[in-house]
Amino acid sequence: MSHFLYLRHFVCLTCFTVLAGLTAHLPLAANVPLSFALYGGLHALALIVALRIPQSPWRMTIFIGVAAAISVLTLRAGLIALQLLGGLPGNSRLYAALGFAAMLGALAYGILIRQLKMYPLPASALALISLGCVAAAYVGYFTLAHGHALGRWWLAVLWWYAFSAGLWYFDRRASTG
Repeated sequence: MSHFLYLRHFVCLTCFTVLAGLTAHLPLAANVPLSFALYGGLHALALIVALRIPQSPWRMTIFIGVAAAISVLTLRAGLIALQLLGGLPGNSRLYAALGFAAMLGALAYGILIRQLKMYPLPASALALISLGCVAAAYVGYFTLAHGHALGRWWLAVLWWYAFSAGLWYFDRRASTG
C-alpha cells in the first residue's frame, strides 16, 4: 500500500498552482524569501493532506516549518553558488547554480520526509527524484525565459510536480513489488 493518497495530493498541488499564479503579482509576493518559504510550506501541506496514515498535528507543523525553511535555505544556497560560479561563461553559471539549488532542495526535503518517517524513501530513489527536480528547474527556467507572463512561482510549481511524480513512482513501485 502506498504512503500517500496521490490523487488527493495532485489535486492539492493543482489548487496551489492556481493560487500561486493568481497571487504572484501581489505586493507580498515581491518578498522572494517569503515567497519561497510559502512554496515549500504549500508542498508540505499537500503531502500532509494526502497522508494515508495521519500524523500528530505537532509533527506535521514541524514538517511544514522545516520544509519552508529548506526552501528558503535552498534559495540562499543557489544565490551563493551563483556568486561562486562567477567565472563560468554565459548562462552556464545560472544553470549550474539553479541545478545545484534544485538538487540540494530535493535531497534535503527527501531526507526530512525520511526522518519524520512519512515514507522510507531509499537513497537511490531520492537521488533520481533529485535529478528529476534539476530537470524541472531547467525546463522552468527555459520556459520563463520565453514566457514572460510566468514568474518565479513557475519554478516552484514545476519542482513540486517533479518531486511528487518521483515520490509517486517509487512509492507505487515499492508497494507493488
